[in-house]
This record gives sequence, C-alpha cells and structure tokens, in this order.
Amino acid sequence: MTDQMLKDALTALADRAEPADDLTDRLTDRALRTAARRRMRTAAGAAALALAAVVPVAVIAGGDRPESRVLGPTGGPSRIADALPDDTPEERAITRACLRGGRVSDFRVLTRQRVPGGQLVEIGGARGYVLCVTGGGDNTEPPQVHAWPGGTDGGLFGFDAPLRVDGIRQVQAMKWDELHAVVVGRAKPGVTRVDVAWDGGRTARVAVHDGFFIAQTPTRMMPDDEATGPMSEGAMSSPTIRVATVTGYDGAGKAVHTWRPQVPTEEAGFVPEDCTDGLTSPRPTLCD
Repeated sequence: MTDQMLKDALTALADRAEPADDLTDRLTDRALRTAARRRMRTAAGAAALALAAVVPVAVIAGGDRPESRVLGPTGGPSRIADALPDDTPEERAITRACLRGGRVSDFRVLTRQRVPGGQLVEIGGARGYVLCVTGGGDNTEPPQVHAWPGGTDGGLFGFDAPLRVDGIRQVQAMKWDELHAVVVGRAKPGVTRVDVAWDGGRTARVAVHDGFFIAQTPTRMMPDDEATGPMSEGAMSSPTIRVATVTGYDGAGKAVHTWRPQVPTEEAGFVPEDCTDGLTSPRPTLCD
C-alpha cells in the first residue's frame, strides 16, 4: 500500500456521512487504521535506512492562547458545543484549514502548539475531535472526526479521574518523511500541565488550555522487522507511538494523576474507533 493509496482510502473513509454498519466495512475501517499506524511502505533499502535513526529528545511546548479558560464539568451532550471556547479570527482560519471546507461552525480550536512548518491542532465539537497539522492554508491529515471516548452524560469533563486520554496516534508532519507521535486528552480544573513520556525516553511537557491538552514528540518511520505477510517487504513502523505515562500536575507542581496503558491494545496506540469496531480486543480501558 503506497502512501497515496493510504491517503486516498482514509480521505474516502472520513468523507462518509454515517459510520459503517456491516462487518466488511468494519474490517476495512480497522485495516485502514492499522495501516495508518504502521505506515507500511513498499520502498525499502537506502531510503528506509535513512529514516531509521531516532534520537530521544525532550519537547517542551504549550498552546498559543494568551489565557486559559478552564471549562467546568457540567453540561450534557446537547450543551457540549455551547461550552466550547469561542474561536478568534485566527483560530477560525485554522479550523477551516483543518476541516478542508467542512462545517466550520460545528467546531472550535481546543488546543494547539507550534511544530516545524506550522501548528499541531486539536479542534472539537459536540460530535468529537479532529487532529491536524497545518501551515495555514491546508493540512496533512484527512478531517476525520473521532467521537469523544467515554460517557458524556456529565459533559466533556464528567469523567472520574483528574484527566483522561482521548487519543494516542501519529500524524503526518509538514515534511513528508516526518511524523508527530501525539497524545491528546482532557483535564479537569486544577490540572494546569501534563507531562507525557513515550517509550525510548522521549518526553513532552505541555500546558492545559480550556481543559484540553495536546502533546507530541517528533518521530520518523523505521523498518519493521516483525512484519509478516505479503506486504511485509519494505514495511515500516513507528515504535515511538507507544506511551509509557501521562501525568497531570496542579499549579504547585504536585502530581495529581498518572495514566499508564492497561491492556496491549493501548500500548499500540488508541483512537475512539477502537471502541466501536467490534474487532479490537481486548477492549481498551480508555473506551470507558
């Protein structure tokens, strides 16, 4: 599967108005998500080896909003959109770029941080969130809406722990041969910063903005020596997607909660689609 084929397939999947109901579509959905994580490529050799060097680095970044307006835990699903922060004119342009012409009025910029060539952004609405990397006019990811995992009867912040993780995945960077290993989530009032540690010693420290956080560490694809099957030749993977811990801190710098992967499926990354595809097993604890 080439990169272009994968992008075309993901774009087609994202453009579907309703989720798949039959087993074939669910299998296709799962296969596409697996392929997106592994980013299999048919080209190997010198080009693959050039991508293999990964040096652990520390990334310290935060959002760009001048103020942090923490949203409260109240307000049921029907009020989620009303509880989200309003976009500034600059953020409205970012939302438009991330959605590629979609219904901008349904989404807001939740949190963002600068990355080489642009910004890593989480936009969200009542239906869920969208991740993108944008340089201003376009973005590198299809505008796929990920439903909010867990219950929302108590609003977006009705979960029990001080913070929760909503997604662990990799997204395409502005440069074609680079990726961002991303963790995105929500935090209750009192959690002012979040530290993320990935396998291999990479770390990121980010501020919580409006109850949302997004953390990333740069990564590249590496030859996948464990790949099997007809597409195994030249297969690539990014092991640095694996997260070791996500820890929230209060304003005094005290750790108030640490999340760790609980099941193998979470060690391989997590998107809310894993909760509804009927195939991911064991079921991620992040679904609850």
